Amino acid sequence: MKKLKQTFANPTKLPIFLNLELSTSRFRLNPGEELILLYDPADRASDANGSALRIEVIPDCDIIELVIYTAESMMFHPDGREASMDFGHA
Repeated sequence: MKKLKQTFANPTKLPIFLNLELSTSRFRLNPGEELILLYDPADRASDANGSALRIEVIPDCDIIELVIYTAESMMFHPDGREASMDFGHA
């Protein structure tokens, strides 16, 4: 099955952390950068509203953090390179 593509862009001045659940993968999206998630639509964790992906904002006053519910564990740079996981803080 063909994978769907979702781009995450960071127009802010702070890093955004992207957590992929059901795995433990975590990625840092620096200001001005983009990361891409390729996901199988059959493996997604959709919500009651029929959304393609369920995305939650984790409230924190120091950083921006998102949880993306998917069976995938990798993200990619726009040029196709795998993004490195980052478990640090801002």
